[in-house]
Amino acid sequence: MSDSLLPELVDPFRLADKSRVLDGVLDLTAMERLAEAMGRSAHGLCRVVLCFDRGASGRPRVTGHVVAELAPLCQRCLEPMALPVDTRFEMRLVQEDRHTAGALDEEDVLVVGDERLNLAALVEDELMLCLPVVSLHPLQDCAVRFQPEFSSRDVKAAHKTEENNPFAVLGRLKGEQDGDS
Repeated sequence: MSDSLLPELVDPFRLADKSRVLDGVLDLTAMERLAEAMGRSAHGLCRVVLCFDRGASGRPRVTGHVVAELAPLCQRCLEPMALPVDTRFEMRLVQEDRHTAGALDEEDVLVVGDERLNLAALVEDELMLCLPVVSLHPLQDCAVRFQPEFSSRDVKAAHKTEENNPFAVLGRLKGEQDGDS
């Protein structure tokens, strides 16, 4: 993979006509929606390979491979956690919504209205799909150490209190009445 920065906007249909491959990096700090979804700012670079071509059907498409190291906040301890992402995707490119009608059910469609595609927005969307619904460290790695809510001593004390409960006699009497009927 190349370390060159990818362009911000491209003409995906021209790239597909020429079967071009874009290989480079994108800066995560420019992805504001991703930072908001992670609960903290995004740092670093993500590696991206985008292949524009016309598939077997002759329709323009983009296939991509994105590798990044994200750091969403753990919802248990509120500390950043490492989340390696390595995702692949494929989308059919269309110019207008009306062309999506011919898409197969298993096919993802990307509508490119003004014939310019914002690569950072495309990659940001794919990275956001990789985020877990609730980010949590594995329990043994989390900064928060959980104590059991009740110790065995607390449980024993609760049983003793139950024995000294003045209403326990009423409970026993009610149980005897139920048995007599």
